[in-house]
Formats: sequence, structure tokens, C-alpha cells
Amino acid sequence: MTGDETMSMATGPVHRAFHVLQIVVAADGPIGTREIARRSGLPKSTAGRLVGLLADLGMVERATDGAVSPGSALTTLRPSSEAEITLGDRCRPLLVELVDRFGENASVGIDTPDGFRYDMVRTTAGALRVPNPSGRTYPFHCVAPGLVAMAFWDVDRLDAHLAEPLTAATEFSVTDPDAVRARLAKIRSNGFAWADQELDLEVNGLAVPILDDGRAVAIVSLYGPAHRLSPDVCGGLAEELRALVDERTPALLP
Repeated sequence: MTGDETMSMATGPVHRAFHVLQIVVAADGPIGTREIARRSGLPKSTAGRLVGLLADLGMVERATDGAVSPGSALTTLRPSSEAEITLGDRCRPLLVELVDRFGENASVGIDTPDGFRYDMVRTTAGALRVPNPSGRTYPFHCVAPGLVAMAFWDVDRLDAHLAEPLTAATEFSVTDPDAVRARLAKIRSNGFAWADQELDLEVNGLAVPILDDGRAVAIVSLYGPAHRLSPDVCGGLAEELRALVDERTPALLP
């Protein structure tokens, strides 16, 4: 098949992206971007851009040497597959949408016995950066998604947790048990939580739950520089994020 014939099969951006995905899936093993460009008939720069987009969505994975292989999120395209489709894979497109829409870093994570864990992070391409928490676990009371998780705890777990001293990560960390309880009541009422420089100075967070039958199965959050991500600056951002996640939730759950 000639390059012209290949290009005639993939004229639009969606067609080109799926063609690249098909090439990766059909390859005998990891394949380089140059070879993807050769097989697709696309310019190497275009092939590289499409690989990057597919990697963001979890459809392909890139090794440290640049080789490309099928990604775990491919299971979301095969509902009948016996492979488990993780909530994280289902959330990848949502995180891309959040970054594009709000211009801040986005994450999804879960409640664990050791603290709140950020399972998946999508960062902005801007010059202003904040620490990437991907794969790390943090004290619940110091991060916005951790506070959302706490808001859904039963009484026994909350009482046991607050019976132990809470450590302050910064001067803004809220560690008084009564103050924490008051925050959690407000979070349950509003459906979101703000954190103001409580884990890292100059970094704020905003979080909302992904609910399944009243349970918070995961927490979605935005985080970024405090001077631009705050209730005073962002107005109705919390309500907008809450509404968007509620709208997307049916597609995220099994």
C-alpha cells in the first residue's frame, strides 16, 4: 500500500488517530514513532502528536526509549472483554477534558487505609508548575480530595481517625478535630472541598466525589497555584466542576 493510498483511508483527525491505534495494536511488539509514520503514511510529527494524544487517553503506552505499545485503557473499547476495566482508565478522558476546560492540573484518586492516594494525574502544559502527586499518598486532612473522602466516612472511622493527633504540613493545615468536623459537614452539604495551601505553600486544591449509590468510589480534583485557583478568584468553579463530574459519572461507572 502506498503512502497516498494510506492517507486516503485516514483523512480526518479521528480517522488518523484510530489508524495509528490500529497500527500499534497490530504490531508484533513495541513500535517506534518513525515506523508508525512509515506504515500510516503520516508525517513523523503528526504521528508523534497522535501517539501523544492516545497516550494521554491510555490507549497506548510509551516506554522510556519511545517505543509504543497498546495501553490498558483499550479495555474500555471492549466491554465484553474478561479484562478488568479500571475506574482510572475510564477517567482518563475526563481528566483531559478538565485540563482543557479549566487550565489546571487534574487528578483522580481513592481512599486507602494509609491516606488519600492520587492514582492518575493530568498536568497542564503551562510554565507555572506545582508538584506532581501521582502515585503518592497524603494525609486526608491536608488535601481537598482527602477531605471529600473523609466526608463520606462512617461515624466510627471518623471518630477513630480524629482521636489521633493530626499533623500540620503547613501553617494553613487545619488539625483541630472540631474544625475538621465542621469542614466535613460543609463538604457534605456543598458537594465539594477547597484546600488552601494546606499541603504545599502556594498550592490550592478543589475536589468533588464520583458517587455510586451514595458512596464516594473516587475523588476528582483540580490543583494549581494558589494565586489563580481559589474561591475568591474562581467564583462558581466548584459548582461547575461538581455539575460536570455528575454529568460524566454514568459513563465512568461499570
